[in-house]
Amino acid sequence: MAGIRDVAKLAGVSTATVTRALRDEASVTPETKAKVRAAAARLDYVPSAAARALSQGRSSLLGLFVPDIVNPFYAEVAQGMADRAAEANYHCVIASSHLNPERERQLVTSLHDGTLAGLAATTVGTDESFTSALTGQRGPLVLVDRRPRGIRAPLVRTDNRKVTREAVGQFFAMGHTKVAMISGPRDFDTACQRLSGFRLAYKDAGLPLRDEYIRHGHLGEAGGLAAMRELLALPSPPTAVFCFNNLVTVGALMAIRTAGLKVPGDISILAFDDMSLFPLVDPPITAIAQPAYQMGRAAADLLLRQLGGEKSPADVVLPATLIERESLAPPGFN
Repeated sequence: MAGIRDVAKLAGVSTATVTRALRDEASVTPETKAKVRAAAARLDYVPSAAARALSQGRSSLLGLFVPDIVNPFYAEVAQGMADRAAEANYHCVIASSHLNPERERQLVTSLHDGTLAGLAATTVGTDESFTSALTGQRGPLVLVDRRPRGIRAPLVRTDNRKVTREAVGQFFAMGHTKVAMISGPRDFDTACQRLSGFRLAYKDAGLPLRDEYIRHGHLGEAGGLAAMRELLALPSPPTAVFCFNNLVTVGALMAIRTAGLKVPGDISILAFDDMSLFPLVDPPITAIAQPAYQMGRAAADLLLRQLGGEKSPADVVLPATLIERESLAPPGFN
């Protein structure tokens, strides 16, 4: 089947000119339009559904950009957004950067061709060039979970600081005095908010927080594994740990088991972001559950409202819930 590049080659023009010619844009001369249409007819070129929509000045595609589609949190966000989009007769296109800022920048740039009616994004990129690429995308933009510096767009999030403060407070209520945190990258606002909640929980308990009990910059299982090993190697290791996200928690659990320690007898553990695995492990893991599916639906709603003409809708803050299981216990619990 012939593609747009084949038409461009036969007509002796660029692919962008083919697109403009088939849209009948005034910037293309009648002679060039005729040449492009003749080439398209000769090759039996049929534009995609997205291209046909664009030629009519509309698109039925909403984009979702996530750092790691393997993470169950983002998978649920994607499902929620896709379901809400379908209710409004839109389709959802999903792209993952695999936690690579350069790949993320390339993907965002590739979305600037107007194929999408709007874009929802959770990002790992933070530098100025990435910010410019994201804010330069055509159509409405919605942020999910975190807001990169310099980007002004509606955000769907949970109250990270409040729920972390309350959940970590349970450690101190049980008698723990040596509580650690495996945090995310320092330039993630979610990491900053959760760390702030963690510090406030220490303040509420009237206890000093040791610097060595905070480990920064970890997102996945490997990071959680390495950070937990560092914490366990301290002269005075923690008796409880709060993990930045679900995959970090999995890595931390691996380190604890490898060290021959038990949860919660030797160390208690609390996860931010629940996952289907946590109720099934021994012991089941206590976790702060974000309403990921509802966050995806809310992101699609914000895009649809902007497409309907609403200007600058407000951020959406959804409640997170502490799911109490069996991974928290007083220090020295047997």
